[in-house]
Amino acid sequence: MTAVQTAVTEAELADWLTTGIGPEIGNEYDTATQLLTVFDFKARDSASLNNQNQIASCITEAGPWFVSLTAEAAAQHLLVAFRVTRKPANYDRLFVDLPMPVVVSRHQCPFCHRFTRADLRQVQDHMTRCWQNPRLRTCKTCVHYQPQSTDFGHQCHPGYHCGCNDWDESCTHPEGPDDFQFPVLHCPLWQPKTEEARA
Repeated sequence: MTAVQTAVTEAELADWLTTGIGPEIGNEYDTATQLLTVFDFKARDSASLNNQNQIASCITEAGPWFVSLTAEAAAQHLLVAFRVTRKPANYDRLFVDLPMPVVVSRHQCPFCHRFTRADLRQVQDHMTRCWQNPRLRTCKTCVHYQPQSTDFGHQCHPGYHCGCNDWDESCTHPEGPDDFQFPVLHCPLWQPKTEEARA
């Protein structure tokens, strides 16, 4: 059963301000922050609830800037603009200390292990053209595939890398295409890589 919160009187609010803040209000934003730890502020002219900026502005408007505002004057002005109630006694136990963790499912391509998406359909679409999918009989899963290589250790001239020991990716099969263009799908010359070649 929910307990009905009774409205705070002007004397109660002024007493709390005097005890908690002091007889005079110095910083209206600090005062608003401290008030919100104990009280709920429902604006009388709108649906606003516990708006720190509104509360601070209300305290500022209570008197001229060059005169220190007393706790009694602040309480009076706040109760004109807001309906003030005390927070429940068990307020601290109404909320968890940390946000709730959310488990998000993602789907991963079983062939390349690099493509992951939350949408299963996107991963299924990727699998139909993944170069690591052996069912597609592509170059990267073929024993005859020679990947591009760069021999960074080779130097014809000191301090200059000419790249003469580099080679482009190609097909090493004797009947393979001369003008090799990667990737080739559903190749009739395709043979699966052995475990040693995969490693």
